Order: sequence, then C-alpha cells, then structure tokens
Amino acid sequence: MSSSPWHDKLTYLNNGPARITLNGKRHYVTPLPTGPAPSVTTILSETASEANKKKLEMWSKSNPGVKEAAAERGTAIHYGMEQYLKGNKKPDIKDEYQEFWTGMPSILDQFDEVLWAESPMCEKFNFTVGSDDVARVWGSDTEGRAWAGAPDIIGVVGNKLTLADLKTSVKPYSRNWPKDLEKGSVEWRDLLGGNLKFKKTLKQLAAYDIAITQTLGMTVQQAAILVSTPLRTQVFKISRRFLDKIHEDWYKIVEEYYTQMENCTMYDPDLV
Repeated sequence: MSSSPWHDKLTYLNNGPARITLNGKRHYVTPLPTGPAPSVTTILSETASEANKKKLEMWSKSNPGVKEAAAERGTAIHYGMEQYLKGNKKPDIKDEYQEFWTGMPSILDQFDEVLWAESPMCEKFNFTVGSDDVARVWGSDTEGRAWAGAPDIIGVVGNKLTLADLKTSVKPYSRNWPKDLEKGSVEWRDLLGGNLKFKKTLKQLAAYDIAITQTLGMTVQQAAILVSTPLRTQVFKISRRFLDKIHEDWYKIVEEYYTQMENCTMYDPDLV
C-alpha cells in the first residue's frame, strides 16, 4: 500500500467540518482544486430519472413516516456495525431493530483486519477526518468533476482487501432481474425492487472504490454488499474485475450530474 499524497494539504481544512450543506445538498470539504464536492448519495439522488423521483415522492406521501423510520433503522444498524468492528461486541441495539442485527455479527467476524469502519481505524488515515469527527474520501474524473463520501467498511477478508457497503432493507436485495416471473405479481415487484437497490449500491461501490485509490493510495481487491433484513443477512460478493467494469457507469453519472448543475438556474437575490 502506498501512502496518500494528501496528508500535508489537509491540516488547515480539517480545522473545520468535513461534511457541509450547500444549496440544500450534502457536500464534503476536499483538498481538490474544485473545493467542496457533492456526496455520492447526492449525485445518485439528483441524477435519478424524473419518473423515479415522482414515484418516490408519491410513495412518501402515501406512506408518511416510513422513509424516516427506515433512515433511523439504518443509522442504528450502521452504528452497531461500527461499534462491533471497533471492539464493542455487544453494541446497544434497540429491541425493535434486533431482527435486523441478529445476522450481522457472524458476517462481521469474517473480517480478519479492519482498516475503516465509518471512519479510519488506522492512524495513517486520520487525515480524512474533519473537526466534526466525520471522515471522507474523495475522487474526480479526468475533467476534474469531483465527488466524496464515507465508505462503510474497508478490511481484510480471506487475505483480500475488501470494500463493503452495509444496507438495511425490509425485503431482500436481488442480483438478478425478475425476467421469469409474472410481471406485476408481488414476487416480481419484490425482486424488481431488490434488483434496483442492488444496482444502485454497485454504483456507490464504484464511486468509493475510485475515491479510496485516489485518497488513501490503495486499491481494494474485491467488494461486498451486506444487506440486513428481518429474515436473513445477505452477502453479495463483487469481484475486482466487475468493479473495474462499473467505473465507467459511475463516470457517466458524474458527468450527468455536473451537466445538470451547469444548466440549473440558481437563485440570485441580487437579481430580484
């Protein structure tokens, strides 16, 4: 593993918070020439199709409180994961989330070494942490279009440096499109939703993979998607070859995001 070139450039930046809000969207402070960069989730959210945005808005209105409850559950399980990997083998998980946590310890125990669990566990990566105790990695394409975010886990599994992303979901994720099922059936809808979530997470992994290389100076050998559901904890392994393949998908999304921002008319009070 080579050392990162960023150590000396972040001393002054890390006197302030790493995570900030610009124009109502999550950004992270970076040492890149372009300055603060939009988060990976911000880019994915803003580049979703208008049809999907409208569906999500309508669903949220029809199911008040569900989105917020899911976010709270996700935060709780992520906190449990972080605490567990940092040595607390009995993290405080509320009873209402226990069914989502039950399968996690046996999965997390497969990590022989952990370098990152929401934030660095190695002193040499502490340069990624701001005054708000938030860590981040950042990346950019050949045109200087940047993004940033915080990976969930970087660790060693079976002698392979592994990037892992943790999700919680009421229903399972699916690697496969439900082509052989009756369209519109409950099973078809469940698998379709699980497959769309799986594909979205792949894009996140591609973004973090590139950023880890550019920020931390190392390249992971594989990735994994860990999905905590009430029935079981799923593990989807992603090969190094496939990670390389989906880099181009992420670069296209980044280009689309920045094109949208360039074409967006910003509110300027001086013009009113």
